[in-house]
Amino acid sequence: RKLSNILIVVYKEKNDLENMISRILLINSPRISSDVLNADTSSTYYEVYPPLGILYISSMIKRELQNVEVQVFDLHFEGIKYFHNRKKVDWIKLCKKRIEEFQPDLIGISVIFGASFSYAKSVGIAIKELFPKVVTVGGGVHITGIANDEDVSVFCDFVSLFESEYHFLGLIKYLNNQQNYLKGIVVNNESLIRNKGDVLPDIERPERLDDIPAPDFGAVDLGNYYKYGILSAEQTTSRDIPKATMLTSRGCVGNCKFCSVRSFNGIMVRAHSPERVLNEIDTLYNEFGIGHIDFVDDDFTHNRKRINAILDGLIERHYLLTWSLANGVRVGTLTEEILDKMVKSGCTYFSIGIESGNQNILKEMRKPLTIELLRRKIPLLHKYNEIYYRANFMVGFPGETLEQMENTFSLAEEIALDWSVFSICTPLPDTDLYNEILKNSSDFNSGMTDYSFASSKGMLVDKEKEDYIFDLVYTNNLKINFKNNINLKGRNIERAVKDFERVVKIAKDHAFAWNCLAKGYKALCMSEKEEGAVKETNKIIEKNPYWRKKFEEIDFAIEN
Repeated sequence: RKLSNILIVVYKEKNDLENMISRILLINSPRISSDVLNADTSSTYYEVYPPLGILYISSMIKRELQNVEVQVFDLHFEGIKYFHNRKKVDWIKLCKKRIEEFQPDLIGISVIFGASFSYAKSVGIAIKELFPKVVTVGGGVHITGIANDEDVSVFCDFVSLFESEYHFLGLIKYLNNQQNYLKGIVVNNESLIRNKGDVLPDIERPERLDDIPAPDFGAVDLGNYYKYGILSAEQTTSRDIPKATMLTSRGCVGNCKFCSVRSFNGIMVRAHSPERVLNEIDTLYNEFGIGHIDFVDDDFTHNRKRINAILDGLIERHYLLTWSLANGVRVGTLTEEILDKMVKSGCTYFSIGIESGNQNILKEMRKPLTIELLRRKIPLLHKYNEIYYRANFMVGFPGETLEQMENTFSLAEEIALDWSVFSICTPLPDTDLYNEILKNSSDFNSGMTDYSFASSKGMLVDKEKEDYIFDLVYTNNLKINFKNNINLKGRNIERAVKDFERVVKIAKDHAFAWNCLAKGYKALCMSEKEEGAVKETNKIIEKNPYWRKKFEEIDFAIEN
């Protein structure tokens, strides 16, 4: 999962110098449709990640512009709270209410994932309609890649490129006539700048991360996020433990063709010092009562000396704290020493980006991994089975054959990690894969891509084989993660049960998950729960022929 901000700036007419920017509202855009929330009558816990991007920006503004008041409004979190309180969710109305209460001169909207873009766009357009003197500015990974697209300019007068701490700060200073140039800014509305020459082509990423202030954790209700939502490693922690996220480095050593990290963060890795990382952990633990931290770095273990210092510091503190790496680690960086310290310091979960079980496809992807290296490392991972391991795979890469896809499914079953996630290749904006396809394929329509991954729009699959490939991926998911689940077969039944309980919370009519729960409860001698799971399985199968067909196709025995 990639850290990004879309910043939408709202500011009064540029010549209205009596009303310079003195109040800024930073809004975290939602990741889910309000229609989905309003139609959901369950008690589902959706993911709620504290908005690190705008928390960094909030801290930067407070440090550098003491006369500017800043507030952070996590629109996604607020909507999830409404959902749990059985109130109707309306993103526009929630935004309008908060804007009218605070009356900011400038508003920023952050989008962490491309799936949020459509909601950010609707909020941005609504701001323009409701507050006609508004200037809008987009930013972050997704928008940086499509900065000049009409889909962006329709609601963004400016685009703040790449990491936004310095670019956004500079934009505020420029609009307040405190500086006469802009860096890292694309101008879509030239009437809002004083001179064309004010816009410089320079990019100013924070090179020394310790020079920027820590995220403004106090700007949101951080200690209560866990009450309304989950993080990726939820199945390895208790529901009643307050959780937060941290970013200790930016960038990745790898240069995968499908990944946006290098185009957004630049070459190689910039990292906070171990001292800075441990100080932030101290703050979260001692001041906010956080009991679990998910580090969202893209290459957390890139430097052995640094990671050892961080792990040693955590071990020495003896905190009742656990942590995870949902974005993943490069398996080649893992050693027995590091894994041992991970366990001792409280690591419960991390993911590994494997992508393919075919070496030729890995080479095409430019993935810094070989199947041979992976096979050498797997016994080491299984030795430290206190950690939950998730494997990430991708099929449908350009030129990939069905046989090569089968290599991937076979490898996933062979290495037998706790869970395997299979996705179908969808090019992200401004990645090498995206630009290559845009240049060479007349059939690829970037504007039609569904970045919520809820449909096949933009996925690189042969249209004639689309349904087959979708079914192939899902069928193998059912085989590997459900029927042949290595934990359910006896390695760690409690862990398997937690996984399947999480599945039915998200998809209550998932017959395979209920059947696996029946098997798990039976093995754990939980007869009442076993009986309930058996009833649910049979009820779903009776009314849904799709599940009956899948049980027969995969030869999955139904518990009685």
